Amino acid sequence: MHGSPGVFDGKVVLVFGASSGMGRATAQELGRQGAQVIVAARRSELCAEVAAGIRAAGGAARAIAVDVLSDDSLDACFATIQQQFGRLDGAFNNVGRTLGSSPTHETPLERFRDTLDINLLSAFRCMQRELKLMRAQGSGAIVNNSSIGGTRGFANLPDYCAAKWGLIGMTKATALENAAHGIRVNVIAPGLVATERFELIRAQHAATLEARLAEVPMGRPASMEEIASTVCWLLGPGASYLTGAVLPLDGGECAG
Repeated sequence: MHGSPGVFDGKVVLVFGASSGMGRATAQELGRQGAQVIVAARRSELCAEVAAGIRAAGGAARAIAVDVLSDDSLDACFATIQQQFGRLDGAFNNVGRTLGSSPTHETPLERFRDTLDINLLSAFRCMQRELKLMRAQGSGAIVNNSSIGGTRGFANLPDYCAAKWGLIGMTKATALENAAHGIRVNVIAPGLVATERFELIRAQHAATLEARLAEVPMGRPASMEEIASTVCWLLGPGASYLTGAVLPLDGGECAG
C-alpha cells in the first residue's frame, strides 16, 4: 500500500496526534508523498520538530498546537487552516488513549466520561470541523483511528471498548451522510503497534505483552510505518471507492 511520491501533490492533509507514534509516522509519509502536511498535537515543540523534519526531507509542513478536547483550540486551528490554505483534502483523526483498567463494576464514572471525551467526542469535534471545509469544496477523505478494542471486547477496559466501538459506528454513519458529497470516511482498528508506548510496556510488563503477542497470528506488532502506509492509502486515490470501511490492522488477531 505504499504510495509513490507525488500522490498527494497539491493536497492539504491534517494529522492530529502527529507529535509521536502513528501520527508522526503518518505525517512523515504524507510529506514524502507530496502533501502539504498540517502537523497538529498538544505539544507545540514536538509538532515543530516533526514539521521541520518533513521540510528538511523535501516536503511541506506546518505545525499547529491544538488541544482536541477544547472547542476554542480546535476553532483556532481550523481558522488557521481556512485562512492559510482555504481547503482541506484529507484528515487523520489519530486521537485517544486508555486512562486505566478496572472491572466494569469498579470503573469510576468520571474516568468513563473522560475516556469517552478523549477517544470518541474528540474525533466527533474534529470531524464536524473537517466536514464543513470538505463539504464546501465537494471532496475529501477522513480516516479515524479506532482500535482492535473497537471490534472485540477486552476485560477491564469497558470505557475504552465503548469509546472505540462508538467511533466505528460514528464513522459508518458519517460515511453514509457524506458519500454523495464526494467525501470518504473510513476507520482503522490497530492491534498491537510498536510505538514508543509499546516499548515502555515491554520494559515494564514483559510477561503481559508476550501473552498478548501470543494471540496475534503473525506473532509480532505492527510497525508504525505499516500503519502510516495504510492510512495514506485510505486517504489517497487508490481507495477512491472505499468508504465506511473498518480495516483491522491486527496481524490476523480478529480473523478468528
